[in-house]
Amino acid sequence: MWQRLGSFVIKNRFILLIILFALSGVMGYFAGKVKLSYEFARAIPVDNQKYLDYKAFRERFGDDGNTMVIGIKTDVFFTLSHYSAYNSLHKQLRKVEYVEDILSVPAAITLKRDSLTEKMVPAKIFADSLTQARLDSTKLVFENLSFYKYKLYNPEEHAYLMAVRINKEALNSPKRTKIINEITAAADTFQSLTNTEVHLSGLPLIRTVVADRIEKEMRFFLIGSLVLSALILLIFFRSVSTMLLSLAVVLLGVVWSLGVLQLCGYKISLLTALIPPLVVVIGIPNCIYFVNKYHTSWLHNGDKNKSLVEMVSKMGVVTLFCNITAAIGFAVFALTESAILKEFGVVAGISIMVIFFISFILLPSVLSYLPAPKASQVKYLNNRWLTSFLVRIERWVVHHKKLVYGITAVVLVLSVAGIFRLKSVAYIVDDLPKTDKIYTDLKFFEKYFKGVMPLEIVLDTKRPKGILKPAVDINKIAFFQDSFLARQKNIAKPLSVIDGIKFTYQAVSEGQGDSTYTLPAFGNPLKDLHDKLRAANV
Repeated sequence: MWQRLGSFVIKNRFILLIILFALSGVMGYFAGKVKLSYEFARAIPVDNQKYLDYKAFRERFGDDGNTMVIGIKTDVFFTLSHYSAYNSLHKQLRKVEYVEDILSVPAAITLKRDSLTEKMVPAKIFADSLTQARLDSTKLVFENLSFYKYKLYNPEEHAYLMAVRINKEALNSPKRTKIINEITAAADTFQSLTNTEVHLSGLPLIRTVVADRIEKEMRFFLIGSLVLSALILLIFFRSVSTMLLSLAVVLLGVVWSLGVLQLCGYKISLLTALIPPLVVVIGIPNCIYFVNKYHTSWLHNGDKNKSLVEMVSKMGVVTLFCNITAAIGFAVFALTESAILKEFGVVAGISIMVIFFISFILLPSVLSYLPAPKASQVKYLNNRWLTSFLVRIERWVVHHKKLVYGITAVVLVLSVAGIFRLKSVAYIVDDLPKTDKIYTDLKFFEKYFKGVMPLEIVLDTKRPKGILKPAVDINKIAFFQDSFLARQKNIAKPLSVIDGIKFTYQAVSEGQGDSTYTLPAFGNPLKDLHDKLRAANV
């Protein structure tokens, strides 16, 4: 059967090549439409209750990952020159397209009574034009508002935070790179003006940087694998045409793999970015098997067409089973419930089988058009160094079986011991070096603000405006927030409706400091606050 297949390929080589290149052109069209994924890898199953809860949260409250933070640590923040530079940074960031809002010290507000309407209205704490004396007095007003403590600044460590909210739709498009770059450029300008180190973090930054690095590393590994494969092929076969033909096989395989990725509706993620280099690594051995058998047969019979048929008949079945086993090994990931593993398994399995058919058609067809191999191209078959190395390995396998078994057993025991030492981790930046700025900046916010990664807790009252109902005890929610969550080692100071009530109550009471940043003393805090506002004619 394989001889008939070999003869069929040689006989219909022109038509088969046209079909192959036409289909490759179509796949190239789809490959050009493949996009990067800007979301974190969905490692848990899509039907997992935690994932379903997360999806329900996003549908109800929107995307949670559209805030970027900028942090600094300085003892001279409230000197006029430094504050002015920080205020300029705030204004510059407001001009960045798709930046929707900024929460920072210059934008901090308080509630004041309007003398005309007798209502409480928001008012900026810091004026646009300040003297050092005015700045010092305004600083005292700001620091007496406990709402901002450990959210915008850490009073003990003199660390300050600026939160930049970015448009959600823009963050899910290629525009995000330009947005992040403009924000980063503005922060770098502030850093150069003040000589104050600036730290950047937040999900928009991490997702964008990781996605951009995936794109660069994918290109780097693909080019690196192609260059290395080309060198190996050139050294062994001493033929530029053979090298270029083999590279053509794997390049077509790469195009098909990206086309399959797009047709399946997937995007380039941390795992699927490995498929193009994987296709190269698996496709090159296919070429070596076929070309090596072609050269061996040509040395024996000197007939090019007969050697090509023998190449297909002898190595076709071997290469097929090699590719099938490799495809099954990767395709088994498609049986898992993890979305990222499933995508990788499906595309990798299909791509590995496609590279077999490409090599099966392209290699014999093109080789039949090329001249017969020269003596220099088959010289490697009689290389004494290579022959000596292989003979030595054969001697070890045949005459030192016990030693081979012993070494294998030791390696196996060490490997099993290593398996039990493995630990499962799920850090957001666990794939970055500890010296990477993304990692060190994230540690800055963890140290001074206990982190900036979002953690949302939904309290469902099961009724419209249930938070206003007497049955809902606001004091219990406050206890959960202030006495439990706030005391957790790895959780930053929480922010909820409780803080809004405290902030408003402090303003109505005209209090200052932590002692007045509290809930009303008796009854239902919302009702008491409402009564207080009515009494104050607010």
